[in-house]
This record gives sequence, C-alpha cells and structure tokens, in this order.
Amino acid sequence: MALSITVGYRIYGPLQVWQALFAFDGSEAATVISTLRLPRAVIAPLVGAGLGIAGVQVQTLSRNRIASPDTLGLNAGASLAVVVASTVFGVGSLMGLSLTAALGALVTSLVVFAIAAGAGGLSPIRIVLIGVTIAGLGQSIVQIILTTNEAQLQNLLFWLAGSFVDRPMSLAINGGPFIVIGVAMALALARPLDAMQADDETASGLGVPVTLVRIGCFVSVSLLTGASVAMAGPVSFVGLVVPHAARRLVGLRHGRQIIAAGLFGAIYATLADVAARFVIFPVEAPVGAITAVVGGIVLVILLRRRAA
Repeated sequence: MALSITVGYRIYGPLQVWQALFAFDGSEAATVISTLRLPRAVIAPLVGAGLGIAGVQVQTLSRNRIASPDTLGLNAGASLAVVVASTVFGVGSLMGLSLTAALGALVTSLVVFAIAAGAGGLSPIRIVLIGVTIAGLGQSIVQIILTTNEAQLQNLLFWLAGSFVDRPMSLAINGGPFIVIGVAMALALARPLDAMQADDETASGLGVPVTLVRIGCFVSVSLLTGASVAMAGPVSFVGLVVPHAARRLVGLRHGRQIIAAGLFGAIYATLADVAARFVIFPVEAPVGAITAVVGGIVLVILLRRRAA
C-alpha cells in the first residue's frame, strides 16, 4: 500500500505522504495523494483479497483447480447486472451498484450449478464448461447493451476492463462491509469445506450439511465477487492464481488457505496496480489486463500439467 501511494507518474516521498494524510495543505501533491492514490491503495487490496478468497471456495465447491469466479462466469454475471442496472434502470448509487453486482454473481452461480446438476452431475469439467459458456453469453450481452447506449459506453468501457483508477474512497466504504461479511462467512465455513474436498457422500458421512454449506459458500462468493466488481470492475484471473499460491504456502486446510489467499490476493492486486502504471508509460494500462496476462500464463501451465 505504501508503494502504491508513493510510486506512479510522479514519485512522492514519505514527508509528502504524511502531510497529505495528516496535515493537508491543499497542494497538488497532497490532492493527488489523498484523492487519487489513497483510494486505489485501499480498494486494490480489498478487491484482491475478496477475489482470492472467492477463488478458494469456488475451486473447492467445483473440485476443480482451474475454476475461478472468471471461469464460472461470476464476474461476467456481476458485470452484466451492473450494466443493466445502470443503463436500463438508471441505478447510479454506489450502494445500489454494489448490491446489484452481488445479486448478479449469486444468480449466475446458482444458474451454473443448477445447469450442471441437471445435465448429469456436478463434475469438475462440466461446471467449468458451463461457466465459460455463461461468461461468454454475459459478455456478449454487455457488448450489445453498450453498443446501443453510446452515452454509457465511455463511462463503463474502462471500468469493464478492470481498474482501480479514479475510484472514490466512498467505493471502499460501501464495498468494504460486503467484503468483510463474505470473508467472515468463508472462515465460518472453513472446516466443512475441508470435508467437502473429497466428495459429497464423504462429507455427509462426516456430518456436514452439504446443501447448507454450498448455499453459504454461494452467498459468500457472491458478496466477495459482487463487491469487487462494483469497486473495480471485473479484474480477471485473481481468483485463479491466488488459491494456488495459498495452497503452496499453507497446505489444504481451509482455515489457513482463506487467510493466506486474502493476504496474497491483496498483495497481488496491489502490485499489479503498481505495474499497470509503467507497462505503457506514461499512459496507464487497466489492471485487469495485467492480471489477465499473468492468469492466462498460469492457466496454460496448469492445463499442461493436467495433460501430462
């Protein structure tokens, strides 16, 4: 976070940061730090932690290590809900968009798992294939809506690429509670998720209420994904990369995994945001493009390992 506040088009020293945060004098440096750098330094780790923890739950529920909120279509569902609410129903409040994004992610998760269950069972490959299909459908509808609403196109196009630029602190204030609730639910479900890594029959035999746990995880993932999308847009592949790093660091126990995924996700998203400032300097790249490149490489490596 300190790096995010100090490094960018201009580099600010610790004294300038201190003055901007605790002795605001109205200077250009103080204004940039307090109104531009600080909000993104807060929103980036919130989004990274939320998507990382959502990824842990999604991979366990689907029993698929290449699943994530992206590949299951949850980001696309949340994005579609936000675009529809903004362009069709005129929703403009930050709280309204946050709730809409969470609802879109929840509905998408229910649709994906319902279709998979009705098509012959919750096999890992089937869930991912259905999720990718739903994601493609959602993104297509978003493009159609934006094409027919040129007034909203410029406002939402950069947001849809995933970015922490020009985000007000009010986004973190409104989205933060949803992230906190989602994380708390994930931690409360950590022990049942340990049992569900095998199969539903084994988990049921150990006394786990599988249906209730799955519903709780759906709600947690929807809150985490929806709040993240509302704050930053669909930042791709964070939910894929982070759980793998967390498992390598702390093992398969979900209590530790969730905490590690939150910390690693926060660091990963913040570093990606800093890197986005220099990739095509002096123009800033969307952070979603940076995470998508890294996530795409990781996905190819994982698929090659599976094929081997």
